[in-house]
Amino acid sequence: MTVQIKYCGCQSEDDYKLLIESKADLIGFIFAESKRKVDPTEVNSWIEKYGKPKKLVGVFQNATLQKIKNVINTVPTDIIQCHGTESVDQLKEIRVHCNKEIYKALPFSENILKGIELYGKVADGLIIDSVSQGQFGGTGIPFSWNEVPNIMQAADRIGITCFIAGGIKPENVSELLRLHPHGIDLSGGIEENGKKSVQKIEAFERMILR
Repeated sequence: MTVQIKYCGCQSEDDYKLLIESKADLIGFIFAESKRKVDPTEVNSWIEKYGKPKKLVGVFQNATLQKIKNVINTVPTDIIQCHGTESVDQLKEIRVHCNKEIYKALPFSENILKGIELYGKVADGLIIDSVSQGQFGGTGIPFSWNEVPNIMQAADRIGITCFIAGGIKPENVSELLRLHPHGIDLSGGIEENGKKSVQKIEAFERMILR
């Protein structure tokens, strides 16, 4: 099975120009409070200038339904990624009112398989991310990849696509690839001085697409 590539945290026109020319299957923009937060109107201007990726992901964290609707009315979003403590019922409500694919990010823990079973029934995709010092996502630190085979088996049983995120970079991705994830989600791992790096993207894609 081909591993899907998701590049997240695109935060400038230069980033977007680089990512739209990459091998990414999905490009993510963060509309939640983050050092990589972007303005929807700016994002839309980049899309109009350079074209749309295969799939565009809008990342939200415990956002109101109205905020999500405001963003997707501006940005031609394919996937709404919920990266907070959103409940199953909230995901159902977002789906009904927004009519988009829904991805749910889950923090890796000893209960991750229960989380996959719970959210896998309502989401279209899952992203398993790291937690460090109370911070969920954007930690730059991988979780214990020993559990990836069990995570993928649980996702396969439900029939849902599952991405692995957190601390992945060109230097360590070969280790993860041996565990056969459905998809790999990178942000900081392809950055240099806070900007997406063509050298790091090319190095990563050489590893994953060879």
